[in-house]
Amino acid sequence: MAAIEQRSILLPDIGNGPELVPAASVSTEFFEMLGATPALGRTFLPEEHSVAAAAVVMITYGAWQRRYGGDPDIVGRAMDGVGVPAMLVGVLPRDFRAPEAFFSSTPDFWMPIQPDHSRYASRGMRSLYVTGRLRPDVSVEQARQEADAIADQLAVEYPDGNVYADGSHFGIGVNGLHAQTVGTTGRTLRMFLGASGLLLLLAAMNAATLLLTRALDRVRELGVRMALGASRARMIRLLLTEAGILSVAGGLIGVALAYGGVEVFLRYAPSSIPRMSAVAVDGRVLAVAALISVGAGLAAGLLPALRLSRHGPWRRLQGAGRGTAGPTAGPTSRLRGTLVGGQMAVAVLLLSGAALLFSSFVRIRSVEPGFEPDGLITMNVGLKRPGAPEGEESWQAWDLVLAELAAVPGVESVAGTSNPPFQSPFWAPRILLPGDTPETRREGVAGYSITPGYFETMRTKLLSGRDIERLDGPSAEFVALVNETFVRTQMNGEDPINVVVRHSQGGAETPIRIVGVVEDVVQSRAEEGRRAAIYVPYTQAEWGFVQVAVRTDLPAEVILPELRKAVARFNAVVPPRDVHTMRDRMAATRTTPLFQALLVGAFALVALLLAATGLYGSLSHAVGQRQREIGVRMALGAERRGVLRLVLRQGMRTALIGLTLGMGATLWSTRVLSGFLYEIEPNDPLALLSVAVVLVTVSMAACLIPARRATAVDPVDVLRAE
Repeated sequence: MAAIEQRSILLPDIGNGPELVPAASVSTEFFEMLGATPALGRTFLPEEHSVAAAAVVMITYGAWQRRYGGDPDIVGRAMDGVGVPAMLVGVLPRDFRAPEAFFSSTPDFWMPIQPDHSRYASRGMRSLYVTGRLRPDVSVEQARQEADAIADQLAVEYPDGNVYADGSHFGIGVNGLHAQTVGTTGRTLRMFLGASGLLLLLAAMNAATLLLTRALDRVRELGVRMALGASRARMIRLLLTEAGILSVAGGLIGVALAYGGVEVFLRYAPSSIPRMSAVAVDGRVLAVAALISVGAGLAAGLLPALRLSRHGPWRRLQGAGRGTAGPTAGPTSRLRGTLVGGQMAVAVLLLSGAALLFSSFVRIRSVEPGFEPDGLITMNVGLKRPGAPEGEESWQAWDLVLAELAAVPGVESVAGTSNPPFQSPFWAPRILLPGDTPETRREGVAGYSITPGYFETMRTKLLSGRDIERLDGPSAEFVALVNETFVRTQMNGEDPINVVVRHSQGGAETPIRIVGVVEDVVQSRAEEGRRAAIYVPYTQAEWGFVQVAVRTDLPAEVILPELRKAVARFNAVVPPRDVHTMRDRMAATRTTPLFQALLVGAFALVALLLAATGLYGSLSHAVGQRQREIGVRMALGAERRGVLRLVLRQGMRTALIGLTLGMGATLWSTRVLSGFLYEIEPNDPLALLSVAVVLVTVSMAACLIPARRATAVDPVDVLRAE
């Protein structure tokens, strides 16, 4: 087993200002357990995992190349920026990848964990992840059971920090590294795979339809071949060879398009998909593409080959001589209609999925966030800095930061918080209501530390009571504001103003008087809904950094340089992090639903075009086969409008059968999308109706051209040929 802890280090200025980069601390077993042998130098020694030891650091192969030009003499060099002077002792191998389950950004710098550091004295300090390698004969479930037993024992040995007031205790979550890394992304990727499979099925049916249509035009040729002695097997091989050549050509074009497609995929794919850096068109992908392409092509060619080689050559020649499709016309036409209807059904499935996902995304995008995002800029400012006054409280540092930023020309207002909207809250206080006993178990609410004027800067409505004020200082009565969801879920809708609740932590309780109610604000993602939230003064719940919210009417590119300069006047060493406009922060939480809708929508668009092409090709060929019949009808007095309706009815009947089958499959299958949808049912009538309208419209357009061509048949020419 090995322990891992995320951290960051400040690299010295080498011309572009100081740089705050992701790093990690690990226990001595970490690299050995992962089988990582350094490309240069060594890993950490056991004695280096101590506060008393000299500081050492390892770097990744990429950082070695980028920052040090691959200098082979880097080992043993002194390095600044890790808090204390440190020596670089090793370079990790080129293929080393940090487990993505533990890091939002890949660390370039690695240091030893120091278990004897005072920061680990509190058992409430839960900043470590642990990874371990199971014995071959042990399952993850067995490991979970053993971990539960260990957690029970720890709760007995260390009740402070491990046990809740109601007697329950913290557990140990055990999961496989693959499952932990993939998480819910596996469900998304399976949806993409399913959509790809449906599109492949539709393409194969489309190819089979067109190959069948083409083969029908070759009835006379195939009949002559069989009359001259060609066997049925020989005919099947001929048609399959032609289909195989087409499939290989199509596959080569597809592979060429795949390279560009992967670039587009990587550009728009959400960062939540793990191992994105490994996504590429490699040898394995090409091999799978070749097998699928050739296999689908042969399958598409096999159906018409079997159908057209079933009947004898003389009957085929006899039918061809009469100017018809021969004895196979009826069964083959039905087969062709079945294929076209199947294409329509698959298109309906993909269109329905795209419509539902787009509707869900539109609902997510239209959710009122609970504040005015335009003109709002957020940034994270660290408070530790050289030259800070002795004994400075964190709230005093907040005041200094906000004063510097408020003085920037163009700043309308500025405020501070422990967490901005659209970011998971770091604090989840356990709030006890009047009448609750210390043993009452309540889930933690979303907790925020804020400055006076925060809601005014965010333009969040104060619904009742008062806001946080300057008089709410460290020695004043502990007060708080709550949101609408807190009132509804915790207070049963009763007026909370002046109600005294208690904050329970570590066996101690702190009374808090509720002085105001504000409207709900999106905390993490719009689709996750609103949690009960409590807002307390920054002077009464101190925080080690400040998330600044700046309201301005200037463009971000104009004011951001000035804001950075203002932060540098407060802290010349640590630059601000996570500098974003609020619109960008909100957009970042929507990348996954938008990407899902766009990708499935692209599949659905291709499916619709393929299905329309199949319907058009099938109906065009049918019109060609029925030219004699149409000419006779017109010679006997049929009007062109009647012929138009006749052909349209034939094509639309096939389309409507496919639509009906597709809708039936959609009502059954879209349940798998329920986990991807927000405020919309998998069988939403409006979305399905829109799909039906689109499919009928496109089908009508595909049928109209062959129908108009049928009305142009000259009955005189037909009768003369007869």
